[in-house]
Amino acid sequence: MRKFFVTTTLVLATAILSAQTFDYSLNNTWNKKPVLHEIKKPYDSASAAGILDERKIEYYNEKAGVVINDYNHFIVKLTNDNGVERFNKIYIPMYAGSAIEHIQARTILPNGKVINLDTTKIKELTEDGQQYKLFAFEGLEPGCEVEYEYAIKRPLSLFGSEVFQRTTMPYLHAKFLLVTPAYLKFDAKGYNGFNVSKDSVINEKRIIAGYSSNLDEIDDVKYVQAEPYLQRVDYKLSYNIDKSASVRLYTWKEYAKKAYEYYTTRTSKEEKVLDAFTAKIKMPGNNDDAQKILAIEDYIKTNINIDKDAIGDDAGNIEWLIKNKTANVDGAAKLFCGIFDKLGINYQVVFPGTRTGYTIDPELENWNRINDILFFFPSTGKFISPGRPDLRYPYIPYEFTETNGLFLKGTLIGDYKTAIGSFRKISIEPFDQHAHNLEADIHFNADLDTAIIQLDQIFKGYGAVGYRPIYTFLTPDKQDEVNKEIIKSFIGTDNISNIKIENTALTDYFDNKPLIISALVKNPEMIERAGNKILFKIGTVIGPQEQMYQEKPRQLPVELPYPHILNRKIVLHVPDGYRVKNPDDININTEHKEGGETTMGFTSSYSENGNTITISINETYRKIKYPLSEFEDYKKVINASADFNKVVLVLEKK
Repeated sequence: MRKFFVTTTLVLATAILSAQTFDYSLNNTWNKKPVLHEIKKPYDSASAAGILDERKIEYYNEKAGVVINDYNHFIVKLTNDNGVERFNKIYIPMYAGSAIEHIQARTILPNGKVINLDTTKIKELTEDGQQYKLFAFEGLEPGCEVEYEYAIKRPLSLFGSEVFQRTTMPYLHAKFLLVTPAYLKFDAKGYNGFNVSKDSVINEKRIIAGYSSNLDEIDDVKYVQAEPYLQRVDYKLSYNIDKSASVRLYTWKEYAKKAYEYYTTRTSKEEKVLDAFTAKIKMPGNNDDAQKILAIEDYIKTNINIDKDAIGDDAGNIEWLIKNKTANVDGAAKLFCGIFDKLGINYQVVFPGTRTGYTIDPELENWNRINDILFFFPSTGKFISPGRPDLRYPYIPYEFTETNGLFLKGTLIGDYKTAIGSFRKISIEPFDQHAHNLEADIHFNADLDTAIIQLDQIFKGYGAVGYRPIYTFLTPDKQDEVNKEIIKSFIGTDNISNIKIENTALTDYFDNKPLIISALVKNPEMIERAGNKILFKIGTVIGPQEQMYQEKPRQLPVELPYPHILNRKIVLHVPDGYRVKNPDDININTEHKEGGETTMGFTSSYSENGNTITISINETYRKIKYPLSEFEDYKKVINASADFNKVVLVLEKK
């Protein structure tokens, strides 16, 4: 039975049943006598359609300080058995320091009968280390509605975010209230169409309201991450008016100073250990900053186990981590800073945005949006990622590229060392540096029933990121297994021999040496007989290709992990006494151009020289993002590669 998880993060959000306007009323909308709601197109086809998503975050004073009451209220229409199955049980997560103070729920049947939750049947359970309150609705049937509300008392949080739009179901109305004592002034911002008001002081309470209507279910489709496009609210504390109405709190400027101090401050013991560690690094004999950076990065990542899940203060202490050869990401970053300082490498700490989630915003200083760290080098214009042992200069996780990042530039104010923070773009390496190319030289065996292929797969740039770590982190036996699986996934046979791997070192990212996986492949599945004719499935040489079908209208643009090219060269040696009857089936040309430049396309062509046919294929994705208006062209390009995969050449006797 599928669970429906109710998330209760440090965030705000809401939903309204009334007209589209800001509603500052603090009264909850739980009606004593519930009524059924009508779901109209286009949401009537959903298995479950949300009527109301109402959330109120209220900060209030207790003797021990400020705490939060987190109120949540939901009404959902269940239109069929799938909807009934999804909402049979509700799980409310419980977190340390928080307490669920109130739960009520009810089922409203199609005939109007109401079945209230018996609160004595609310259970607690733990799964995978997470505690939940659990209850089940009674009497569910298609056409009914479920309604439930709960309130959580939780500790003070200075930043928050609440996501209203879902990839699982639509909602008609969302309502949001952020309520604080008048002396606490928060800023809030809505994203992707969620409306948020300015704050108003009403009866000594400061209130920010928000709303949205007709929140579509965002389909979780390929070639885009849905999360950045969902409607949500972020908020943060900006002023404590009792202390100062003019001093803005928790700014990016303040964050830059605090972070820079954290990563660059070291004890005398750490400095001593750092000197000894730095002395072991074999530095290049020239003044090339890029080579110096690579040498430092490779030495640290080779000799220190960087584990993002390592916890505790020790994992971030330079003295401890050098002794124990293990570090968390923050500890690794501090180690990098120390060595860069020792060796005079000019660097800037960078906190990147992300293309795959909720990203950092220069306008709203939500410190919770900072989840990773990079280093930028002004002398080269390149980056490294201290927390990724599998990457080397100049490659960083692709999701951080083409985003805005907070750059920390170190400076001296007298004898005080600090940093100035500014937002700048994190650029990606040029598109033609990322490739998955292929070269295939094809002969037939003497019986003309098996294709013998010398296959070279050539990976460059981000195209190699998914493969190159295999040759550093796996044992030789495992490497052999994976090599065969990689080749089999493209060519579809186990008859693989003479495997050869070139340029496997992680340091080969430095000058983008291509990772080459070569093998001799024998594949009888590519050949069929039709009388005296040979049917040769030439298209399967490029590996399986996706055929895109779009049953529902596309909602989001296309966003690729990285721009790239796929160049393939296939040389077919036609057996003596045979010729290819239909070589023109090879020719495919689908392109989208902007200003005369191909931004995406698939082209295949051939040339003949005696019994040799040489096929050239160029598949190009020059951009990361393609707007929704270009989706149909993108689909045509993807389907063109699938069309080539289906090409069968007919070989007939001369």
